[in-house]
Amino acid sequence: MKKARRSESGQVFVILVLVLLGLIGFTALAVDGGMVYSERRRAQNAADAGALAAALAKTQSGDLHTAALNRTNSNGYVTSWGPCNPAGFDCTLGTGSNWTVEVTNPPRVGDFAGYDEYIRLVITTEVEAAFVHMFFEDGLQTTVEAISRAWPAQPILPGYALYGATKTECKGLWFSGTGNTTITGGSIFSNSDANSASCQSGVQDGSGDIAVGPPPMNIQVVGNFDMGGSGSVDPLPVMTEVPQDNLRPVPQPDCSGLTDYGKVLVNAGDSATLEPGMYESISFKAGASVTLNPGMYCLYGTKGFTGTGGSITGTGVMIYMQDGGFNLGGNSLVALAAEASPGMLVDPAQNDWMGMLVYIDPSNSDDVKLTGTTGTTYTGTFYAASSDCTINGTGDDIGLLRTQIMCNTIKVTGTAQLTIEYDEDEVYSLPPAIDLAR
Repeated sequence: MKKARRSESGQVFVILVLVLLGLIGFTALAVDGGMVYSERRRAQNAADAGALAAALAKTQSGDLHTAALNRTNSNGYVTSWGPCNPAGFDCTLGTGSNWTVEVTNPPRVGDFAGYDEYIRLVITTEVEAAFVHMFFEDGLQTTVEAISRAWPAQPILPGYALYGATKTECKGLWFSGTGNTTITGGSIFSNSDANSASCQSGVQDGSGDIAVGPPPMNIQVVGNFDMGGSGSVDPLPVMTEVPQDNLRPVPQPDCSGLTDYGKVLVNAGDSATLEPGMYESISFKAGASVTLNPGMYCLYGTKGFTGTGGSITGTGVMIYMQDGGFNLGGNSLVALAAEASPGMLVDPAQNDWMGMLVYIDPSNSDDVKLTGTTGTTYTGTFYAASSDCTINGTGDDIGLLRTQIMCNTIKVTGTAQLTIEYDEDEVYSLPPAIDLAR
């Protein structure tokens, strides 16, 4: 009996020791794990702030490496600056008491490697653990990463004169007319991945020729391009591994403070001069003459902006379609030009709309029809990412000069010679912007 009690007593002692060791281990894990978690959160906040500071400096043509390390310094990661390994102008390494801060532009590794608009900032910290160092000589280490993106001031889609934004629909770009299409200074792009025998990203089934130049301007489609028509296509479309694109967000126009003029109808034989403001609709008939004074025209009714002949002119204007379609058809003679000088057409939200001619709100999917006759000119950006657009020229020539057209789908038809002269100095440019990509 006594021997049994002594045996049980010994077993309890062993169990107690094991329990105590387990408790100590869990305590060590909780304490050191909490320290690592806290340090990781602190480092991530500093990395995010540093990466954004670098992106802002880049948009302002400043020293992004200095901006990044100054910001991480102010967030507790004080470092002495030096070169990376291997050294290069693209990389700076800050070394602190038990951490390093590495800044690279463009990133050297990862998904964004080689892309100049991205900046990668990595903070690596040796965590001073309370217990783990008793078991592991090297202690604990945590590494965090932040990747920012610096958008320069640039057109919504630099280099593209015609852009079909749809990602899945057939005929993202469709050329079906008998007139020729000539584009100089800009490229053509269809974002649709349609590539079946009956549904293609781009289609040329008319008799008109398509010419894009000079090189390296080209025609690109994410899916396939069907050249079933009798017209020529020069250069041949690029269809191999073209990645899909995502349109950069565009600010929403602010129409607050504008006078509301309601519905405006200009009858045949009449002439009218309109002022910038809010309109439920604007329409004019054959034989009418309409002049738009410089400024912003915001249309909010379902009837939209329509013309069935006659003429419409305006320089320094922007037309914002909150609702309704944009249809200048019926052999209308059109001469519309966006504002060409900075600071002249600025809305209450401080958006500068230089270069923006027609803005169809992304929530508005009503059709856009640009049907002009000989002598018609449009100058500036058409932004209609949710609308299907038709360009239908009649007569001998319709000139879309220094124009960028972005629609959900684009159909070019009619008998006229369509000429687009893309000039980035004449189209809308987005302001500089920064964000965190990761």
